[in-house]
Amino acid sequence: MSTPVQIEKNIYQGELNPETGSLGGLLKEFGADIIIGHPTYECAENIKSQLKIGIEGAVDVFEGKKVAFVVTDGTYSEKSGAKGDIEAALETGKNTIAGLPDDKKDNVLVFAGPYEGYGGDATPGKGSALKMVFEEFMKTDAQTLILLDGDLRNDMKEWQGVYKRVISSHEKEFPGKNYFITARYARHFVDASLTRKVIGPLTTLIGKYVPGGISGDIVLSRGAVELETITEWNDARRRYGTDISTTFDNIAHDTVIYEVYLGAKLHDVTNDAKLSVMPGEVIGAALERILYYEKKDGRVSKLMGEDKPLDTVVPWGPDKTGISFIDPGETDVFNIDAKRASLLDKFDDFLPFMEKVLRPETLQIVKDNYAKLSEAAKAGQDDPLFMNISEKDWINILYEAVGYIIATEDLDNAKKALNYLYTAAFLEFCKLKLYELGLKTVEQIKGAQSTLGVDAAKAEPFYNEQVDDVVNNMAMDFYNGRAAILDRIKELKG
Repeated sequence: MSTPVQIEKNIYQGELNPETGSLGGLLKEFGADIIIGHPTYECAENIKSQLKIGIEGAVDVFEGKKVAFVVTDGTYSEKSGAKGDIEAALETGKNTIAGLPDDKKDNVLVFAGPYEGYGGDATPGKGSALKMVFEEFMKTDAQTLILLDGDLRNDMKEWQGVYKRVISSHEKEFPGKNYFITARYARHFVDASLTRKVIGPLTTLIGKYVPGGISGDIVLSRGAVELETITEWNDARRRYGTDISTTFDNIAHDTVIYEVYLGAKLHDVTNDAKLSVMPGEVIGAALERILYYEKKDGRVSKLMGEDKPLDTVVPWGPDKTGISFIDPGETDVFNIDAKRASLLDKFDDFLPFMEKVLRPETLQIVKDNYAKLSEAAKAGQDDPLFMNISEKDWINILYEAVGYIIATEDLDNAKKALNYLYTAAFLEFCKLKLYELGLKTVEQIKGAQSTLGVDAAKAEPFYNEQVDDVVNNMAMDFYNGRAAILDRIKELKG
């Protein structure tokens, strides 16, 4: 087992198989009041600017506090030997601290190291990176944990100022209660597919709608961090399901949840509506938490049968955060041929799972829509562009899937079925946004997809009205019809 190695004052490097408690002991000795964690994977260039802005901001925003920056890296493993992210973080930390005023240099510590082997586990994934942070945080006296994805390109000082004000307000209004601060920001309309189509609606079944249910940029009080150390960490949570699991657990434990407006998430736009492993694991983690809390105290089915208004987060809009709308800009990750091909080529792979989970009549609709898409693609036609899974269809599919997992406890088939179906539903959402931008044919979309975005003058109303409002209304429609899940449970249990 390895322990942190001091490179120079307040700069420490970790190695593979980190010893449990060694980082926590170091941070406790340093006297950390606030810990800022950055999980990284192949983002060496970005972590340089993020750390520099973060360190320079922290000594001003959190003046008089001791702040530790902890980079837990997944790039470096026994197999890869790649230390680029770690070396970039350490070099930036060293240079940035050296440039601080003398009276502030002692208030910052930077640690960067791999998480592989922590606690004897070698599972790769963001969850494993964060588990190390959570466990070591609890061995310190720190009261606040800030977690920010390693690919962020936002102004960290501006965000730190918002977090400080929210925490100060919370301590006055809800003394003694845990807090969990999540983000609301404009994200490109082809981004955040899981948040928009799956996770947001599913949070309502635990009792509170959290639109940014899998935001990777969050702030936790000490008590909220403690929840992460006493829960079960399965494979999905260790890999990609960590953010949604954290959100569900904090809803369930009555943590005060804030949603703060931070403009836009400036990062590498994800291409997750692509039938890969990651979406299935995120969906699986959400379904696992729903099943866990239903088995624990029956709260999910109880909520389905109650005529009860939905609880919501504590909002901090632009008027309170002081951050105005930021245009998410353009992206090149959306490829119309690849999206259509993924639906066509992978249908048979996912069909057995859909046959298990869906009602026969729902399955037939999906099959019919697939056949129409297949014929259109072969004939070079634009209609249907995708699978014509409407918003109403998608809500009914979610009802059937949730009812299925509660009745059967079969998470595996449900998450695999939803992996395909959510992709089809999200692409239908994207189609409607493309239509609104005047892109209605395959050729028109091909012509725009390398620089896909919204005219700057129209971006703010487009994202507010055509994206966020549509997503929120869909989540509310899902919640309002949730009793349909009980019908599905009764069907399956006989």
